[in-house]
Amino acid sequence: MKTKTILSAAFLTAVLSACDNKIPMEENLYPQTVYLVGSESTLVDRDLNIGYDIDTVYASVAVSGSLPTPSDVIVEVVESPESVKAYNSRELGSDDIHYRNPGAGVYSFPQENVVVRKGEVYGTYPILIDPSTLHIDSLYMLALKISSSSQFAVSKEDTVVKIKLNLMNQYSGLYYMDGVIKPLDNLKDSTVYRTNRTLQAVQDGNTVRVYHQKNEWVKGATDYRPDYCFNITVNPDNSLTLRPWDRFQLVEGGGTYYEDMEVYSLWYTFWDAGRQWITRGFLYKDRQTEDELREINDWMDEHRVYDN
Repeated sequence: MKTKTILSAAFLTAVLSACDNKIPMEENLYPQTVYLVGSESTLVDRDLNIGYDIDTVYASVAVSGSLPTPSDVIVEVVESPESVKAYNSRELGSDDIHYRNPGAGVYSFPQENVVVRKGEVYGTYPILIDPSTLHIDSLYMLALKISSSSQFAVSKEDTVVKIKLNLMNQYSGLYYMDGVIKPLDNLKDSTVYRTNRTLQAVQDGNTVRVYHQKNEWVKGATDYRPDYCFNITVNPDNSLTLRPWDRFQLVEGGGTYYEDMEVYSLWYTFWDAGRQWITRGFLYKDRQTEDELREINDWMDEHRVYDN
């Protein structure tokens, strides 16, 4: 009996030792599940270049876990229009502009499924979209969810990715206005015009919409301030063509786009409160550092035109 006891103890010690010698990285530290990247976010922003006939945005499927996938994982993704309606009901008021689907024929899915390849973590799901049909003052969303997976369970939390579509082109973005506004009947009277302006891509790859002086419209409200908008088109020779948007009383205008500096040097005349006015100045793209800001300020001082 004594010998058997000693042998049993030795066997138990060997088994425990073998367990202790397992390499943690050779086993998954947590269960592998399949999920849509960004589904934990309220919205995922994707930019569409309105200058393209067809632009592509992507959704991504991922497999969680501490180890690479042992084989290909095939995931079926489908649309979830009910999620768009639920977001509008939960997040927006009755007077707000609601998100909507871009519409049939505007977008397509070139592949049937998402494949997360063996040994990889992510697989992509392209969405082809014709941005020319979308309106700058509407809100568009695509909502996707996973319907099945060839292996591993589908995540039960944060199951839908909601993709917000934003129109852009190479001339759009955050800019700053640095100029003056003067009545044409008294050029010695002037108002300094310095504020941030968001240039919105409209119509094509060369045109943006900008707000004159008034506070910019917050997308989602029903009034886009039609009395204070105009378009700027950058022509092939970098000259500018200005046109009114809706009811802004633009008379004429022009200028030059300096591509290397990302600056619009522009002027325009317009009617307001029974008088004709002229705005002259610069729209320069947002600068990230003090050195960049100093450079653009020096450049504007060298190119500024002063009226008597």
